[in-house]
Amino acid sequence: MKKYSQFNTILPYKNKFVLYNSFEQKFLFIENDLKLILEAAISEGINGLQNIHPTFYEYLVTNNFLIDDSINEIEKVKKISKEVDENTDFFHLTVNPTMNCNFKCWYCYETHIKDSKLDYSVLDSVKLFATKTISKPDLKQFSLSFFGGEPLLYFKKNVEPLIDHVREQSILFDKKYSVSFTTNGYLVNDSFIDYFKKHDMYAHLQITLDGYKEEHDEVRFVNKKKGSYAEIMANITKLLLNDRFRITLRINYTDKNIHNCYKIIEDLQDVPLDIRKEKLVIDFHRVWQNDQLDDTSTIVMDNVAKMEAQGFVTNVVYSPNNVKDSCYADKRNSATVNYNGDLFKCTARDFLSENRAGYISQDGDLIWENGYLDRRMDSKFKNKPCLSCRIMPLCNGGCTQHAMENEGEDYCVFHGDESEKDKVVFTKIEEILQENAVLQEA
Repeated sequence: MKKYSQFNTILPYKNKFVLYNSFEQKFLFIENDLKLILEAAISEGINGLQNIHPTFYEYLVTNNFLIDDSINEIEKVKKISKEVDENTDFFHLTVNPTMNCNFKCWYCYETHIKDSKLDYSVLDSVKLFATKTISKPDLKQFSLSFFGGEPLLYFKKNVEPLIDHVREQSILFDKKYSVSFTTNGYLVNDSFIDYFKKHDMYAHLQITLDGYKEEHDEVRFVNKKKGSYAEIMANITKLLLNDRFRITLRINYTDKNIHNCYKIIEDLQDVPLDIRKEKLVIDFHRVWQNDQLDDTSTIVMDNVAKMEAQGFVTNVVYSPNNVKDSCYADKRNSATVNYNGDLFKCTARDFLSENRAGYISQDGDLIWENGYLDRRMDSKFKNKPCLSCRIMPLCNGGCTQHAMENEGEDYCVFHGDESEKDKVVFTKIEEILQENAVLQEA
């Protein structure tokens, strides 16, 4: 006996209909007559479709739109989630060299601490941890990220020594390593670029803009008469024209600043098309204090269309992949060390000591307090709306931070709005079509 997959969606699509499965990442275009036959079978008993339209039935079975009645689809998602999140091949360490910053954005959730710097004792502990982790036989790659505050404020004093240590240990133990920064981009300079060139290293930078020039400069400014947009865009271009760097250009948008975001690409015209496609992603994220149900998503997609038409690669909230490509903080092998040694998992919350999950010891061990790590790793798959959702294999209720903060409560990161889930499906279909088009061109 067969059953209709929980993860199927039927939607109108360009004068036809599309049947999409969020677990298999497959879709099928169907005419209205076939859609009516399928809906009748869903209502009256899906196995009857075998007699009414055997060819269609066999196709649906072969491609897992129809599955064995005994299959627990939630367990299939859980299995993949566990394989990804419990993987020991990789460790992602984030370090906050400082909680100070050269800007004060209105929406920033962090407490900026003037003169805060990575203590030498903490730096030594992090180095010990890196050596212990990189030397483990089953580890294949060590990822070192810098957050804050603004991590480039004390680059030479607090950041370079740690990168040097990770590079040396990775070479010693023959392991892969990577370096990345979450930065506002204003302090990028020739010295920063030359460091990576000198040591034959590569880096990824996530650089944030708050809309186009006028809107951005209202939020991020040096003083009342001097904004930061022009300098940041010049730095982004400089980085992209150097083969050492990849950039995620994160657009923090609201319903007010989203309208002219597409104009940002006018200031990236000096970047060749091949570099745009290979080394730059424009990533749209709504400011969480401004998150609400409105028509802003339509304006976002209009911006996306204009950018992609000029050869820019984009990413939007309607393209989640939270099971197979979960957040770094969802993974057991990840940690964030604050400048004072406090331990956290997520970087999207304030780093107050009273909120810490533990600390790094003098011997370079991660001490998770009150069973925090195991509680976090066990927080998924407990939200009832997620367990019955058609896009669960993509969204899965967001991340473990969402799960922990909503423990014991029903929630939905899309506010339970089915039309918002439809947008996810449409986005995924478009992505699959674009990937197939690229393969055909190749």
